[in-house]
Order: sequence, then structure tokens, then C-alpha cells
Amino acid sequence: MNLTQLECFLAVAHELHFAKAAQRLHRSPASVSEAVSALERAVGGALFVRNSRRVELTQHGIAFLADIEDPYQQLERAHRVAWERGQKRYLAHVGHNAELGHLLLPGLYAATPRHGEFALKLWKPVLMPTQEQERAVESGALDIGLCWSAHSKPALRCFEIREVSAVAVLPGEDPLADQATVRLEQLAGRPILMTPRHDNPDLDRRVRTAFAHVSSEQVDIREVARYDELALQVATSRFAGLHPETIAAGNRVPNVYFRKVEPAITTSICTLVREDYEDPMFDPLLDTLATLARELDLGG
Repeated sequence: MNLTQLECFLAVAHELHFAKAAQRLHRSPASVSEAVSALERAVGGALFVRNSRRVELTQHGIAFLADIEDPYQQLERAHRVAWERGQKRYLAHVGHNAELGHLLLPGLYAATPRHGEFALKLWKPVLMPTQEQERAVESGALDIGLCWSAHSKPALRCFEIREVSAVAVLPGEDPLADQATVRLEQLAGRPILMTPRHDNPDLDRRVRTAFAHVSSEQVDIREVARYDELALQVATSRFAGLHPETIAAGNRVPNVYFRKVEPAITTSICTLVREDYEDPMFDPLLDTLATLARELDLGG
């Protein structure tokens, strides 16, 4: 006796029609009939009277239906609850911006446990800038955010997993590229290329504040669309750029240099969860992301 046989028996018992039961189960009538016949052999007697005009339960079938219906429904409920719990447990939505996703998520995937040939579906990446991640985690649309320094909100818990410094991004022809460290006032009055403010609002604020302290001129910040375009835009425009030092880990543009800035401007790589999160599945994901961030080789 197995669950398929019980499922077919219950469908026929409710429909009293093999073809309708098969339609209800999305099976062929022959397979339903075979399953019921096998069940009858297993329970030692006929469960239905079949003739050309109708299908009826035998007394043995009526008694078996009374015995099995409630336990079967309980089993179905247990399966549904387990499936829903499994979906929650094994699929966390992890928000990330493009740069941090590129740097950290391959390592998170490599650390994901595997059973046989199949990686467990522990998480799913969702590309999203920092400010949108804050709103999505707060609303529950994201389980975990991987972002730059996030604003402190009562509903959110932010873990700073690595502090990084901003660096000046300079073309090789720029005289400042020959210096080990660039003073911020040396960049004052020049167009400064940065990634969009919504991707790292914390760094944008800190850069503007730092320039205000060293120069009376208003800083001319020009946004490039993506982090992986910044070095190329610096090379071709001959402007200077400012970006977290993570840019050096993925730069592929020749004759572009990264120099420390004084006074130092810092920002942090963060993970973000709701203040009331309780799912223990999140903890190993958060711990792994923190370890990967600490182990990033930024060339320092």
C-alpha cells in the first residue's frame, strides 16, 4: 500500500466514477483503476462494486474510507506545512548592488552546502541599490541586504562587516598619479566621477562634507552609470574619480591608478536584516558574507 493508491481510492470514493477521479487527479483512468486494484489486493478485499452503470463502495470500502480519510488529510496538511516551511527555509532573497555582488556572491555560492549533484537552494540574488534594499528589507520583500553603509532605522539591523577607504582613481597622465597619497584639496575644483548617489548615499554625503572642509568651492560630482565603468571613464575623460577601494579588486583598465586620499574618507560594506528576524537560516549566510568581506584582497 502506498500514497498513490490511497489518493486514487479517495478520489474514486468521492466521485464514484473512475473517469472523473482520473480527471481530478490528472491521471489516466487505467492508472487509477490499476492503483485501486493493487490497494484491494493489499487490504484483502474489494473496495468497490463496479458495473457498466455505476461504482459503489462495498462495506469493506466504507469501513476503510472511514478509517483512512482523516489520517490522509492530516498527512496532506503536514506535507503542505512542511513544503511552506521548506520554501521559507531554503530560499532567502539576498539583495546586492552590482559591485558587492560581483565581489562576494561567488564566494557565498561556493560555500553553499551541496547534496549530491544539486546545490541546495539556500538563497537567491536580487540586484538592487542600497536605498532600495533598505526599503525592501524593511517591507519584507528581501530577507538580507548586501550594501554600502545603510541608514539606521528602528525596523532594520545593520551589520558593518568591513570598513573600506575611498581612493582617488586617476589616469596615468595625471601628475597626482605619481603620489602615494592625494590630498583632497588637490582634487578641489575638478570634476569628480562617482557612481550614482542612490547606490552609496553614505559615501556621497561623506565626500561632499570632506570637500566642504578643505575648499570653499562646491564639489563638481558627475555620476557614471555603473561601478565597472568608472575606471574606463577616468581613462578616457582624464577626470579624477572617487570610489571605495574595492574598485581595485575588479579593475581591468590599463594606465589607471588608485591612490589613498587624505583626510581619509571611509564607508562600510554592510549586511542588512529586519530587526525582528528570527530565521536561523540567515545566520550562516550572514556569517559567510562577513568572512568573505574580511578576506577580500584589496591590494593594501
